[in-house]
Amino acid sequence: MPSSVEASEEIQIHTELGKCFSFFTDLVNIGACIPGCEQVVPQDPLNATFKVKLKVGYISKTFELRAKLIDIRPKEHVSFAGESPDAEITGKVDFVKDDLVTIKYSIEIKPISITGRTAISMIGKDLVTKQASEFAACVKERLES
Repeated sequence: MPSSVEASEEIQIHTELGKCFSFFTDLVNIGACIPGCEQVVPQDPLNATFKVKLKVGYISKTFELRAKLIDIRPKEHVSFAGESPDAEITGKVDFVKDDLVTIKYSIEIKPISITGRTAISMIGKDLVTKQASEFAACVKERLES
């Protein structure tokens, strides 16, 4: 059984670097692009609670994830961490400005409960990769609109 799963995406955005950076430092924006996210409750600008419903076939579970921004370097980098009773999540977003803005996004999920370990062993990498792609597509759509 894997001890964690990782996924990454790289997207190019036709917009300003500042707009991209602002998007990723607003946890409500981030939540709006997380597949299955039903609610985001900000505690302050760096902390929020996400209610995320994970559904595979006829099985579903709603998780409450406490997330925080932990390393913010203006227009260069944002990293985050989240925890729930079932998993710990870490990730980062790096920004590169050339003709377009390139956003490099990566996430790692470490299961900590039997539910989390079971989910990772059954659907882990495929689901996380699919969700990372959906997240990236949503970010691109929102930033370019």
